[in-house]
Amino acid sequence: MKLEETDPSIYFWSALSLVLALMLQILPLSVAMAHWRPQFVFLVAIYWLFRVPSFHGIAFAWMCGLMLDLVMGELIGRHAMSFALCAYLLRLLQQRFQYMTIFHQLFLVFPLVLLHQLLVHSTTLMLRPTWQGELVVAPAVSSLLIWPLLAWVLAKFGTSEAYEDEEISSS
Repeated sequence: MKLEETDPSIYFWSALSLVLALMLQILPLSVAMAHWRPQFVFLVAIYWLFRVPSFHGIAFAWMCGLMLDLVMGELIGRHAMSFALCAYLLRLLQQRFQYMTIFHQLFLVFPLVLLHQLLVHSTTLMLRPTWQGELVVAPAVSSLLIWPLLAWVLAKFGTSEAYEDEEISSS
């Protein structure tokens, strides 16, 4: 089912994908695998900010981060602040991002996820002075690898046929 960008049911699909991303984010994994867990909630927020900017904005990203903080039991506002800042940067680069293929989007998604990880870990450093660099890079790499699949799945019940036909097939 294809949704138009003006269809209010886009809220349902974005909420459903966000709930699924939250479930994937808290899925129990071994310690070694947990370090490589992709940032599912952040990637879903990026996707919806990019695909339907008229319905989703920086406040949407902030709320996604706040929900992640609540679900993870983390310091409230840590992910919310990071999501909002990265969403602002994405809004600045949105017109360029719009014409990129999935392969080229990886060059923007990776630095955004890396920035998100750096912001979250710098907040953690204020409370706990132990730096673990692999915890910053590993989720960014796994998020980079999962972005094409996530974008393809969300485009299946997402917003535009042009994105699905042209950009997904070109990768």
